[in-house]
Amino acid sequence: MAFDRLLTRDRTTRLRLSRQLMGLASYLMFLAPGLLAVHWGWTLFDYRGLFALVAAAVAVNGAFFIAIRTGFSQRFADPTLLVPQIVMALALAVVTVHFMRPEARGVMLMLYVAMFFFGIFGLNTRQFLRLAVLAVASYAGLMVYEFHGRGLNTPMFRLEVLHLVALMMITGWISFIGGYFAALRQKLAERKDALKDALAQVKELSERDELTGAHNRRHLMRALERERQRTSRVGATFSVAILDIDRFKQFNDVHGHQVGDEILGGFCALVQQCARDLDVLAREDVDESFGRYGGEEFLLLLPHTPVAGAMRCLERIRETIEATPFNTSAGALRVTFSAGVAEFRAGESSANLLARADAALYGAKRDGRNRVAAARDDTTPMGRVT
Repeated sequence: MAFDRLLTRDRTTRLRLSRQLMGLASYLMFLAPGLLAVHWGWTLFDYRGLFALVAAAVAVNGAFFIAIRTGFSQRFADPTLLVPQIVMALALAVVTVHFMRPEARGVMLMLYVAMFFFGIFGLNTRQFLRLAVLAVASYAGLMVYEFHGRGLNTPMFRLEVLHLVALMMITGWISFIGGYFAALRQKLAERKDALKDALAQVKELSERDELTGAHNRRHLMRALERERQRTSRVGATFSVAILDIDRFKQFNDVHGHQVGDEILGGFCALVQQCARDLDVLAREDVDESFGRYGGEEFLLLLPHTPVAGAMRCLERIRETIEATPFNTSAGALRVTFSAGVAEFRAGESSANLLARADAALYGAKRDGRNRVAAARDDTTPMGRVT
């Protein structure tokens, strides 16, 4: 539990910190060969010197850990601070190798290899090569420092040249391999994002009406059920309205189905605009709570709204629709709609709520159309007037 709090719950930061701890573990792994080297006298320092190097490594890693954990690293282009961490590891490796006798120096050169592996998490080939040049240059500088004023035609110097050449080849090869894997990782990430976007589009298309672009019946039923469950939990209320375009069949018969489609699309867009202008839903996701219910019918959910408030909202939308000519290929046409409104009752099913709204819609049609009617408690579903 305490470890989870230490790493934080933010997934991105947690991943960065996990890699940071992996880096620290790689330092500590070299403690075992370091102890053996000290024990066998293959170092220029004793146990205190070894633990001083380990303490320095832990302190450096701790500083990077704090910078990432507190968010301080977010101000940099690379919040993981990967390159600075490898550079610091390189500096510690140079110091460690310097205090090693020839018998143990070759083993400790693996420190260079270990630090390069962590570059796979985020470095490209160019960055790898830059670090490789820095690693080789640092070791060459160490050779210059150690053999200054000494003879070069010696087995020890030739051994160091061998170490340098091996380091050059290994770091260079790791740079290309690491860059290759980094490129693969980037491609996989891009494909994953593309797949995620594609799945989101498929889901969106499956819940959108192809003609109007509004949400379809499937989405509306899910949204209604979510609202019903939420309202049941918190003890609030909401209303639902079914809107039906009056005498829609006549538009198709007189002007053709293209004009009918244009009216459906225009009606949907205008209702959504009215809902936004009136702040009907008292929230931003108007599009999520309105859509095509079927044919020329549309469904509107009104969260936190009792039937009286819903009636006022629908009446203002009705007035706007009635006063706004619809521009179609057959010219400007006047459109009206009828609506039935029902308020959710505690424990009521979605099907029963819709049935009451549907019955109220029938009443509005029966009483002359172009009107909004509220459901009555004793109303039962009846036949449909078109």
